[in-house]
Amino acid sequence: MESKNTKSMLDQLPPRTAFWGGIVIGGGVLFALGFIVMLVMLFKGVSVVGSATDTATTVTANTNSGTTTKTKTQPTPTQPSAAGSVDMASLTNVLGEGDITIVEYSDTECPFCKRFHPTMQQVVEEYAGQVRWAYKHFPLASLHRKAKKEAMATECAAEQGKFWEYINLLFETTPSNDGLADEELYNMAATVGLDEGQFTECLDSEKYSNKVEAELAEAQALGGTGTPFSVIVDGEGNVLETIPGALPFEQLAPAIDQILE
Repeated sequence: MESKNTKSMLDQLPPRTAFWGGIVIGGGVLFALGFIVMLVMLFKGVSVVGSATDTATTVTANTNSGTTTKTKTQPTPTQPSAAGSVDMASLTNVLGEGDITIVEYSDTECPFCKRFHPTMQQVVEEYAGQVRWAYKHFPLASLHRKAKKEAMATECAAEQGKFWEYINLLFETTPSNDGLADEELYNMAATVGLDEGQFTECLDSEKYSNKVEAELAEAQALGGTGTPFSVIVDGEGNVLETIPGALPFEQLAPAIDQILE
């Protein structure tokens, strides 16, 4: 009934007035529909932002239940602000020399850590005498149940002065994501020339469990939520910059250069 009345009213108007009246009415209808669509999108929280290139293994914690869930898609982590400090006396596995140190908190079963390992080897080579590399442990138990034992194995190798030889071989050998057989930890000890009896006793006793847990807690306190998580520190251990995930050398070098200038 209402539409008939509206049509009758338009018929009584001069053609030009009727034309513009139709435009106004049509525009009003379109505006109303658009407004309704925007409200629906707002309440549903529609996002049109795409994901970035994967560079890190992350975990998402449910703070209400205390549970941790795996993330199948691992987006580039948000870079934490540069803050905090690292106790320089706690750096036991250090390679290279320099005024600044990159402290890497890593998980041996993380595929992104495996990718980042050669990058850090290149950093030490390219910045010889300028940058040190300190390795610490950040095993994500909810994702990689084997990572903590492997971390302890590297410390048992360090006890015999073979940390870097052992961890280099470990990263070369593991397919990541808990793909390394447990017996390979003992085989690699023999390969790099460790005293096998001493290594076995050390690993089976979980001698370095507390050290690994302490370094994990330190990474989290500095803002680490995924691996690899690294910070660049000065000679006093003050954090100058954070490194978000497994950056390639070409992206990492400018950050180092800026600090060295």
